[in-house]
Amino acid sequence: MINATDRIPRQSLYLAGHSLSVAVAGEGPPLVLLHGSATHAYVWRNLIPYLARGHRCLAPDLPGMGGSPPASFETPESYSFDQQLWSIGELIRFLEPTRPVVLIGHELGALIAAEYARNHPSSVAGLVFIEGSFRITNDAKFDPDIGDFLAKVRGSQGEAMILGHNMLVEFYLKRLTLRHLGPEELGAYRGPSRRRGPPRYAMLSMFRQLPLRSHPGPIDDLAAEIRVWCSQTTIPKLVVGGSPGFLVPQPILATTARWSDTTTALVRGLHFLTEDSPARLTSLILDWLDGIGHTSASASQSEQPPLGSNAAGEPAVDPVVDVDDSLPGQSLLRSPQSSL
Repeated sequence: MINATDRIPRQSLYLAGHSLSVAVAGEGPPLVLLHGSATHAYVWRNLIPYLARGHRCLAPDLPGMGGSPPASFETPESYSFDQQLWSIGELIRFLEPTRPVVLIGHELGALIAAEYARNHPSSVAGLVFIEGSFRITNDAKFDPDIGDFLAKVRGSQGEAMILGHNMLVEFYLKRLTLRHLGPEELGAYRGPSRRRGPPRYAMLSMFRQLPLRSHPGPIDDLAAEIRVWCSQTTIPKLVVGGSPGFLVPQPILATTARWSDTTTALVRGLHFLTEDSPARLTSLILDWLDGIGHTSASASQSEQPPLGSNAAGEPAVDPVVDVDDSLPGQSLLRSPQSSL
């Protein structure tokens, strides 16, 4: 079974006037894992135990989300992209001031990762984008219920939907996860935002920043610039889309395969791929990290059960959820250097 319980140790850090809750595990070359708009570091609970065997994993709850307390005198505008980016820069500067990091980001977390790398290229050894919002999305092609939801949240109804009814968890998360999330998992996602109003400001703010074609947002131009930069930079990149996918379905993935120094991969799932295909996703990331040399020479998994197995060697992940039988045999594609 996919684990519902998050057992990753947490640290509380006070950085330049704000607090961050950070999941910290493992030793070795550092990985920084950044969640997206509707979640928090809990989303990485099934990946970190395996990634941490040969890496130091740092997975923060972005300010105002998860276990990171809200800002003082906050409003829905308190959590701009620049503020979230700055907090991640402070985290890396404090916990990994000298070693290059690999940034692993989901959705808006992928855009934060890319912009940090664009500003600090010598400090970044690689980038992993999981259903990343690194392009302006043509949301007219979304299913009608999703399109309607996006339009309402971006409009005058957004405060009531998110601050009042927590619809990012109750609809968006459920609707864009292929498998059924159990009570413990939904409880973990609901927990930090259980109280109405201000505790949900950060989720609302981040969600309204998604770069959508039909509802222009505050970072659309930045997303376009980042996409061009991603197509040209020689920093190694792994771009993971879903089948059937959401923000990065197969046609979009084919476009990113033409980026310089980029590996593309496809796993079974919609948007929340860490919930739909955690074992396959972890395996792809580990293989890619090994390929770029960002792994500990002393790391050994010989005494650990295989990925997706328990101590008895039995499958630990539901094969209906986490085996890509419906995908082409070669779901990991390495492309030559080229421009967008």
